Parts: sequence; structure tokens; C-alpha cells
Amino acid sequence: MQFTHWQPVSLRGLRQRSFLLAVSVSLVLLGMVSGCNRPSAASPEQAAAPKTPEVKVVRPEKKDIRRPIERPGYNIEAYERTLVYAKIPGYVQKWNFDMGDRVHKDDILAELYIPEMEVELKQKEASIAQAASEIKQADAGVVRARADLVRAKSQYDLDKEQVDETGLAFETAQAAVAKAQADVDVAKARLEVAKADRDHVQTLLQYTKIPAPFDGVVTRRNVNTRDFVQPAAASKGDALFVVEKVDPVRVFVNVQELEAVWVRDGDTALIRPQSLQGQQFKGKVTRTSGSLNPQNRTLRTEIDLPNAEGKLLPGMYVTATIIAEHKNIWALPVAAVVTQGEQTFCYRVESSKTVRTPIQVGLRGSERVEVLAKQTKPAKAGEEAKWEDFNGDEVIVASDPGSLTDGQAISISTGKSQ
Repeated sequence: MQFTHWQPVSLRGLRQRSFLLAVSVSLVLLGMVSGCNRPSAASPEQAAAPKTPEVKVVRPEKKDIRRPIERPGYNIEAYERTLVYAKIPGYVQKWNFDMGDRVHKDDILAELYIPEMEVELKQKEASIAQAASEIKQADAGVVRARADLVRAKSQYDLDKEQVDETGLAFETAQAAVAKAQADVDVAKARLEVAKADRDHVQTLLQYTKIPAPFDGVVTRRNVNTRDFVQPAAASKGDALFVVEKVDPVRVFVNVQELEAVWVRDGDTALIRPQSLQGQQFKGKVTRTSGSLNPQNRTLRTEIDLPNAEGKLLPGMYVTATIIAEHKNIWALPVAAVVTQGEQTFCYRVESSKTVRTPIQVGLRGSERVEVLAKQTKPAKAGEEAKWEDFNGDEVIVASDPGSLTDGQAISISTGKSQ
């Protein structure tokens, strides 16, 4: 009888078999769970139907639009600046105002002394007196000549026999009267010439008083007592005085081409001087150059500011902001307007579908855009599209129009429109 001998099983082998069994069971269970949680496949109809976007809409409204145009780096200038010279040569007798003094129009800044002109004026006065005396003498001659004429005529009437002698005497007396009258006329003419000469000298003497050209402030005095001064054409030196009008003052700014079209006379301007931090001064655009500088494509614009307190000094460095403003115009929110390339458009809503509509826009503000006209589709093929004004009845997409396409179906949000 044979006996079978059993081989002993090691503990390590049992552990390996148990691990493999556990892994297999886990994989089976995981596959069952995955199969239970797998979603069911969508139907073809569900996969093909796109989601209708929900949008907010607005209508054009009449609004005021403001757009600030900021231009830094400019200087305040005096409204007027005049270099004051002498009209005639002469010596400075005295000066009455110094640098920093306020002056009014026609205040005498300085007085000149011209001794030879004073002498000439006396000579002209004497010539007038002499001419007046000559007139008196000529008048007396006329009286005498007329008396002689009367006697000659009487003698001619009495002595008819001596016609030749008395007739000659009569004619001589008539000629004497005519000459005497001519002497009077010459004397009167000399008097008028003498008066004209005197007036000319008096006019020149008026130039010895040098007046202020306008209300302002003296910013330079370059003259002293007994200085010899000459007119501007002959002078190689500085002006006697420099006078500046500082109320109002003005600022010139150069506005870039893309913004220049919005600048108008009367626009409000805000000036902020660098040296007066925190202070802002209000002025107005008074005029523009009317054309762009061809070198830098900018529009030269003048801003005038009142300066009664004198806080604004010529030469101050400032930043200028022009507030371009269009009042009571049709406007849309910025978000409703799309620009792609060179075309600007919006989406109107008709029958729950979008209609891409080219538009013409004007001034752009921070929140709204001025809309000038909209292009409508032609009623018939082959006709040209027409530009029409907005009327406020248009329904315009105001939320994310850039993601839409022409003719796309949409739903209008029931929430509050912009």
C-alpha cells in the first residue's frame, strides 16, 4: 500500500493569491459602477438645436454727451504784449512807472525833453503872428485902393473932355483894388501855412509823453532819466517798456487731428497750473486756426481765462482739458456700438432676429455715443441702401453685440435694460 505525500504550502504564496483575487474583484465592481453612471446618448434633434442667446435691448435717447480732450505741456500767455518805443528822438525827462506796476490805458509811462523842438514851436507861433499882421496890412491896402477907385470914378464922370487921362486913372485904381485883394488872399494863405506848421510841431511834442497802450502790468523798464532814446526803426536797443495785458490771459493748445473735429468755439476748458496744485480754472475756447498744421496735423486752439485776481501768471506751465459737448442729440450706450475695421454698426431687433445695421457716429463719451444716421436695407434688389435719421423707435441690442451675427434668432432679456 502506497501513501501520497502532501507538500506544505508556504505563507508567502497564500498572500500573493489573496492580493490577485482582491484586485480582480475591484476591477469588476468598478466596471459595473461606471456602466451604471454613464449618461445616455443625446438624440440627433437635441444635438442639432443651438441655444438662443438672451440679450438686453435699448432705444436711442436724446442725451448730452461730453468728451474731455486733455492736452498737457503748455504755457499761459498774456492776452496782449506790447513793446513800447519812443515815436521821436529825445532825452528822457522822467519815468513814472516801474516793473510790476499796474497801469491803465493812456497813463504816461515816461516823458521826453526835446529843446530844439520847443524853440521851433515858438518860431511857428511867431510866424502865425506875422501872417496875421500881414493880413491886416493887406486889408488896409484894399480900403485905400477902393477909396482911390471912388475918386477916380468921380473925376472921370466930371471931366468928360479929358477922357484919356481920367480913364487911365480909373483903370489904374481898379487894378490897385484887385492887387490889394490878392495881397489879402496871399496873407491869409501864409497864415494857414503857419498854423499848419505850428500844429505839426505841437503834434510831435505830444509824442514826448509816452502812454500805456492798455490796462495791464509793466513787465520791463529799460530806460533811465537823461537817456537818449530813438524810434524803433532807428533804435538798436531794447524797448523803453514792456506792457502786458494779464486779464484775461490765454493758453494756446494743439489738438490732435482725430479730436480736432469736435472742438468748437465756446467749449468749456479747464486749466490746471502745475505750480498751483489742486486748483483749477475755467475758461472758454474763443477761436481756432480753422486748419490743421500740415507738419504735425494739429489744430491750434486759443483758450481765454479771466484773471481778475492775478493768480495766473504768463509763463506758467499748465495742463488744459477741453470739454467737447454735444447737447440733445440721439445717443446709444457704448456697449451697443460695434466697430470692425472701417465699419461701425449695431444690431437692431426685428421679429426676434438681429439686423446688422451700419451707422454713422459722432462724439464718443465715456458712456454713450452720438448716432447720426442708420443705413436701412433696400426694399428691392438692385436698389441702393439709404441713410436715415434715428427716431427713437429702434430696438437695439445692448449686451455683447460683437458675438452676434446678422439674422440670428435671439430672446430679449426681461431684466432691466441699460
